[in-house]
Amino acid sequence: MMKRFFFLSLLAVTAQAQLSPTGATASFKGSLPPKPTAALSAEQEAGLAKELAVVTKSFQAVKKHPRAADADIFLKAVRYALEFDEWYDKKPEDGIKKATVLLDEAKKRIASLGKNETPWMNGSGQKVLGFYSKIDDSPQPYGVEVPEGLEFGAGKKPVSMWIWLHGRGDTATDLPFVYSKLTAKKPGQFQPAGTIVIHPFGRYCNGWKSAGETDVFECRDDAMKRFNVDSNRIALAGFSMGGAGAWHMGAHYADQWACVHTGAGFADVKRYQKLTPDKYPVAYEQTLWGVYDVPDYARNFFNVPLISYSGEVDAQRDSAEYMMEVLAKQDLHPPHLIGPGMPHKYHPETIKEVQAWIEKAVAKGRDLFPNEVHIQTKTPFYGRMKWLNLHGMEESWKEARLDAKVVDGQTLEIKTQNVMRIVFYPPPQLRQGGGSLTVKIDGATLTLKTGPVAPQFETFMTPGPKVAGAFCRLIKENGAWRDFGNAEPFQHDTPAGGKPGAHPGPMDASFLKRFLVVLPDGKSSSPEVDAWVKAESAHFIQRWRGLMRGDVRVVKASDVGDVFEAGKTQSLILWGTPESNSCLKQIAKSLPVKWDAEKVSVGGQSFDAKTHVPLLTYPCLKSMGFEAVINSGLTFREAHDKTNSLQNPKLPDWAILDITQPPSAESAGKVVAADFFDDLWQVKSK
Repeated sequence: MMKRFFFLSLLAVTAQAQLSPTGATASFKGSLPPKPTAALSAEQEAGLAKELAVVTKSFQAVKKHPRAADADIFLKAVRYALEFDEWYDKKPEDGIKKATVLLDEAKKRIASLGKNETPWMNGSGQKVLGFYSKIDDSPQPYGVEVPEGLEFGAGKKPVSMWIWLHGRGDTATDLPFVYSKLTAKKPGQFQPAGTIVIHPFGRYCNGWKSAGETDVFECRDDAMKRFNVDSNRIALAGFSMGGAGAWHMGAHYADQWACVHTGAGFADVKRYQKLTPDKYPVAYEQTLWGVYDVPDYARNFFNVPLISYSGEVDAQRDSAEYMMEVLAKQDLHPPHLIGPGMPHKYHPETIKEVQAWIEKAVAKGRDLFPNEVHIQTKTPFYGRMKWLNLHGMEESWKEARLDAKVVDGQTLEIKTQNVMRIVFYPPPQLRQGGGSLTVKIDGATLTLKTGPVAPQFETFMTPGPKVAGAFCRLIKENGAWRDFGNAEPFQHDTPAGGKPGAHPGPMDASFLKRFLVVLPDGKSSSPEVDAWVKAESAHFIQRWRGLMRGDVRVVKASDVGDVFEAGKTQSLILWGTPESNSCLKQIAKSLPVKWDAEKVSVGGQSFDAKTHVPLLTYPCLKSMGFEAVINSGLTFREAHDKTNSLQNPKLPDWAILDITQPPSAESAGKVVAADFFDDLWQVKSK
């Protein structure tokens, strides 16, 4: 018994070492991507660069092919490895070998695409595929495991699919990731029968947040089309960083999965970082924990089956145990399987139980139109669930709840907390009343028209062709709910206010969607500000490349023309001042920040415009709902990469920086004022 106690104690110490006193993970080597282990010589780099150029030139002939990304991922992997010195093998020759294998595969695929063939899609086994991300048009890779004998594709029976979120790997950049998927001989830890398993890249190492979150859905959608996947039989699973991703994406998008499996992943910031009040950051950063902290979204697990796993002596077990406590308070009691004696890994027998449980849930499939839907959120950005959408809140970043229940063929009971706008698609079981239904909401009774059927929504519950009047809308005014009608969608400038799900802030939210960086086309009155803008915009572009693995779309303001036309389908990231950026000048008068060559004024405070820069996000009301982000990229910086739990938004809707304090690994300057806009997008009164 004593020997076993000593052994378990030793494992516990080892597991605790995953997070150092500084909050860094054990793998962190000071930067993402890390410095090379075995750097190439100048001659070796030149040789690879020359070969890359030749293959890249040949790629131009097929770059418009629908499957061009399947070849482009190899070119990008080698290009980024050369640019960032991503050579993590013991010897330079090993890195060259991997790059050469990738370039050889690119040549083969380019030749096949030239003949309109894709032989790498044939048959079973391990595959590596690519797609072009809608965020920045970058080629992004993902791995696929197809079990032996499984038939897939057009005309075949739809197949089920698991999405496996990988753990943290600081050196798992494009080159190692793509090479590992291309040369893999064995499947992953789970081999579900008759099921495809896909492995998103997740934009590298960001905890499946920001663009990593979007990557999962783009990867899923690409695989669904290729393999004819049943959209109602998709499981989400992951371990370690992937387990954290499964917690986050399972809670925030519970309606997208047939089931969710979380393995040994963190679920919040404060507890995981062991923060005491004396170590808390500023209040607005604590508020922004509500973007990703899973306890703030716990009730969403009413909408999807959940199973968790922890090793008995894994330090990460604490996060799962905490989540079990949080869920129990909501009367949710999902299984939490424990691997006997296990540190940060699966037990060989317990993993069988996990797989059997997931397979059973996937076989049953998700229910698109359950009689009950529950939503818990801190922001309307994550307010959609099943057929129900919490479209606007009375006060953003306070807990909001929306609970709806079908009680008969004509009645829908709704209870709300901190909700002011609701959009819902009446499910089939509410369409029994001849075109109308009764809604009992917070004690009031309303009669609504059901509207026409939306075929795409009925089948997949995904965006499709608009069907006029298909959705019901409720709005709360002066404390009372009323029917807002079916005819027009809510806009972000609805008189009653309330930030909508499409544009709720903060600044970082824009980088989950398609965006365009707009650089200055002139100069301002302050050389100091111009220098800061030049350095920080370049910093963001390079950081996006290094951490989010994409080439930012960049134009000068003079190339945009009408900013309102340019922004209809994307976020515009505007750098500079109204003097130096003609696009920014077009919207300056509509901003709640007054800004000229002398002063920057916000909420009764004024700052010297020669040494201070405003950062903010704001919806441009004359357009169809795009937002502008001004003078900011990702607000979490290099110092926050030491652990994925810190890669969260650090600034709210607006901030004023004193740029006499040089940018650092933690901030772009000294924050002298910052806050959220109110729910009418105005500066809050003090």
